[in-house]
Amino acid sequence: MKFGQKTNPIVYGAVIAALVAAAVFLPDIVGFGWHLIHGKTASYRGLDVPVPQGWFAARHGESLTIERMLRIPLFHEIPTVVFLPMHMGKGAVFNRGMWSNVQIEIQNRRGYLLSGTRQVSALGTDAYCWEFSKRGDPSRWWITCLIPKEDLSADFSGPRSFAPTFYSMLPAMRRGAGAN
Repeated sequence: MKFGQKTNPIVYGAVIAALVAAAVFLPDIVGFGWHLIHGKTASYRGLDVPVPQGWFAARHGESLTIERMLRIPLFHEIPTVVFLPMHMGKGAVFNRGMWSNVQIEIQNRRGYLLSGTRQVSALGTDAYCWEFSKRGDPSRWWITCLIPKEDLSADFSGPRSFAPTFYSMLPAMRRGAGAN
């Protein structure tokens, strides 16, 4: 094509159609590709953590992050789950009341209000969860779950509609092959 020559409108239409198709199907392709390579779980600290269909996982330092890509995330927070060690320190004893106060203070500073608490099972022990909704936007949630006997925390942030998916991950975690 020579400089100054007009491009065929069909080429523009094809490029636009390809970009729209990529935007629509990219989340499915990424999730499918991750599961094709890694299977249904991600390994983390000797655990097999379930990764729901349409989600993918990545390691970042000490954390394991599991995310769901949204088709058009411009106006929606991406549902994200982050697993981290708690680092309580030697000889430290878990005090649920103290941790509750700390979680409420931290999330209040971030603009979240306590909506409720839950106790769920994870790895054969108790996990204590605090549910927070965003001040001014109750559809945005932050959930912090602590599993003290495993020295593990799991945080969810995103649309409230994805909270059940997060809660289904906790009891489905298993010790990996060769884990203690």
